[in-house]
Amino acid sequence: MQETPFRLEPFRDDEIEAAIDELFSYPGFLDGMKLFLPEPLLQHILQAKEEIHTAADFQTKIVAPFLKVIQKASISELSASGFEHLNPNERYLFISNHRDIVLDSAFLNMVLFENGFDTSQIAIGDNLMMHRISELLFRINKSFVVKRTGTPRELYGYSMQLSTYIHDLINNKIASVWIAQREGRAKDGNDRTQVGLLTMLGLSGKKHLVQHFQKLNIVPVSISYEYDPCGLLKTQEYLNKLADPDFKKNFQQDVEYMLLGIKGQKGRVHFHFGEVLNDTLEELKEESNSKKQLETLAEMIDKSVHLHYELRPVNYIAYDLLNESRTYIQHYTLEELEWHTHFFEDQIKLLKNDADDDAGRKYLLEMYANPLINANSYV
Repeated sequence: MQETPFRLEPFRDDEIEAAIDELFSYPGFLDGMKLFLPEPLLQHILQAKEEIHTAADFQTKIVAPFLKVIQKASISELSASGFEHLNPNERYLFISNHRDIVLDSAFLNMVLFENGFDTSQIAIGDNLMMHRISELLFRINKSFVVKRTGTPRELYGYSMQLSTYIHDLINNKIASVWIAQREGRAKDGNDRTQVGLLTMLGLSGKKHLVQHFQKLNIVPVSISYEYDPCGLLKTQEYLNKLADPDFKKNFQQDVEYMLLGIKGQKGRVHFHFGEVLNDTLEELKEESNSKKQLETLAEMIDKSVHLHYELRPVNYIAYDLLNESRTYIQHYTLEELEWHTHFFEDQIKLLKNDADDDAGRKYLLEMYANPLINANSYV
């Protein structure tokens, strides 16, 4: 029996209606919506689904109203900056830090659309497409697959295919692309670009790396969440891995992260679009080899992400609690210090009884202190 070819790209517009029909045919999907969504939004989606003929229809008639409900319920303020660096007629590769499985790319596309830019295609790991319902949702919503399983030879082939696909989307001005700076989220708040990601992006450029990356119009994006709804889960996962190095989340746990990330309180959320790196990339020509070029490019992306991260009192307080200092006391009030001290301690009390509370406390505080530490490393 011949193996079904691997499909990388999202659904085409002429496939959307069939995908919507299939999605809403699953009782589990409908039951999940009834449990999760407020009744007015549920009724809106059930009516709007008949009007979905393209990916743009899906994003404007279903995703946007959904995100507005999430924003009202879990975000105290949503803001964005840096649009002066972008041209609506160009296409870009947005490389950002990664906090939330679903909302990073969803809200990025929303703020792009609301400021006059086309939404981007979204890179999603194949681990999140293991269930047909999630695959349908992601592919309808302009998501393509980052394949992470296979033999070394297969993975190289997938990476070359992905590199070529992203290059062609941007170079031919078909669509912008969002991709996280690393595989998975930076669970400890220490945002660093994986050189392996840049290696993949550069595969289709062969020996002309600098020119290849300039054609990608790379824009670093800083995504700042005041509070991480999954902070406790991430801390517990860290402790689980300390106790068992082979510990790995399953798909159901990924779903738990997604749902908590969507519904949990996030406080103020900010997106900053940095300058296109094309001119800065000229500096890479001074490097002696491709490995050093990629490492330097990673540092360029990191610097933009770190310096434009929107720091809040919680970040300064976490640093001072972690270090038992008063270094940043001018950045918060005594009332804010008291509130956040209780906030962190209440989280730590929820760790499982056999957990190492000291290690958990340190990890949780570092999660919020690391954006400040990274920003200060350039001063």
